[in-house]
Amino acid sequence: MKIRHDWLLFIGALMIIGALYNHYLGHSVLLYELILLAVGSALGLISAKLRIGRDDVARDEGLITSFLSRWLEARTIGIVLPLSGFVLLIVWSLWKVAFAGETNLRMEDFVVTLFALSLILYQSAPLKLHEQRDFVILYLMFLTIVFAGIWKLYSLITGESYGRITTYAEYYFITIPVVSVVNLFGVDAHAVLNLSGIGLSNIIEYQYEGRLIRLGIGVGCSGLYSAGLFFSAFLAFVLVRYQTVNARILAGLGIGLFVTWLSNILRMVVTIIVGSEFGAPALATFHMYFGIIAFMCFVVIFWYFIMRWLDGHMAERLRVIADRASPAPQNTAAAPTSEPRSSDPRVDDGEPPEG
Repeated sequence: MKIRHDWLLFIGALMIIGALYNHYLGHSVLLYELILLAVGSALGLISAKLRIGRDDVARDEGLITSFLSRWLEARTIGIVLPLSGFVLLIVWSLWKVAFAGETNLRMEDFVVTLFALSLILYQSAPLKLHEQRDFVILYLMFLTIVFAGIWKLYSLITGESYGRITTYAEYYFITIPVVSVVNLFGVDAHAVLNLSGIGLSNIIEYQYEGRLIRLGIGVGCSGLYSAGLFFSAFLAFVLVRYQTVNARILAGLGIGLFVTWLSNILRMVVTIIVGSEFGAPALATFHMYFGIIAFMCFVVIFWYFIMRWLDGHMAERLRVIADRASPAPQNTAAAPTSEPRSSDPRVDDGEPPEG
């Protein structure tokens, strides 16, 4: 039975991911991890060799392939993309364990892993789904830049831990504005910043029936993740749709980040007002079920109007992209033959000539 190269890629990637994550979690011995790394890398090399022999490599389409084709041949791209995914997995893990000295799993570890896996399997997806796979790889790339690149760089430059980075962002961008707004609605609330490392760092205090209620503001409520998710999704979407970035797209990105922040503020404001009026159970119910729905409604409404605005101003760009993607019309007229026609009419009518 002939084994497809993409299955070898997928199995090899899973072996490498499994070895690295087992090392993070401390669930296996080093020899077992090295064996998984070796076998996974070997499967990746075999897959690259099989891909070199494919006849349809040049037919591959997509924004990523078109961009890389400016400098690389199609067959080279088929090797570089999955190889980049394998290298990213190994380099990230070596840096995390050997240099950063961390053996725990964070959100950015999963983002980097998914991005590496999307690189490995990018050209294994059906060609007709090139827009979808372009969006996935760009979305994960921007998530990696935001959560694994910028955050790590800031932490290395300033020496601040993730906890302190998110603490300051939560306090100044969420806690203070929320307290200011709820005070306007008559709720006597106070913002508390505690950097002692004991319990939650950001706390909003308010009164309910004479009792002091303390509401902790965690990373999930800070809006950092939602801003990073929106930033990555918006850029990936507009790059796939318009294949360019201009002033209007950047303006839409800025407006979207503001709407994301504002919707998170309004969500927290309503949550605290509900808690001050109806108690902690009502606050918890609203926070768990209705808060995220309200946040999503804000983003969906914004997305609808911003896309209509961009489509209206970039209609010509969309037509150019559609014409470029549509197949060229085929000429159905019969091609002239170079062979001389027989002078015998019976030959032209399909009758055999007399011999």
